[in-house]
Amino acid sequence: LDALHWRRGLAYFYVGKYDEAASQFERYYVFDKVDRENGIWRYLAQCKAHGRDRAREAMLVYEKDDRAPLPDVYRMFAGEIEPAEVLRRINAADLSDQDRQKRLFYAQLYIGLHYDVEGEKEQAIEHLREAVADEKGSTGGYGPSYMWQVARLHYNLLTQPAGEGAPAP
Repeated sequence: LDALHWRRGLAYFYVGKYDEAASQFERYYVFDKVDRENGIWRYLAQCKAHGRDRAREAMLVYEKDDRAPLPDVYRMFAGEIEPAEVLRRINAADLSDQDRQKRLFYAQLYIGLHYDVEGEKEQAIEHLREAVADEKGSTGGYGPSYMWQVARLHYNLLTQPAGEGAPAP
């Protein structure tokens, strides 16, 4: 069952074991070759461990579409589109308010993480703040509730005074 434990990959990431995190996400990819969110986390771990260029060269290949906005977010991490374009596409889409809110949550979370690994802390904080402000994220059963907690954790790590709590991601 080891391949199913993508949450272990997140735990490794947040304790600074980036190679172990990337390896866990690779095992999950063998199990689920559609979930780009897993590939994003592998990319983030590889960025921390080996730098952006190497992480981009080793991005996982996805042949089937995933839930929106993750294909666009994945392209953002690959350097193919800008964060503003991810948000523009969500805002231009014909969606219910609930679907738009869910997509914006994921976009804000991953745009924040993108800016963090790019070393742009203030922009990371701005987008993570938007993700954490999502009114349904902390209470939703199925959907962003788990990842809302990840957004909250990452936001807190970036905004807490130096020397308090866990190491910065």
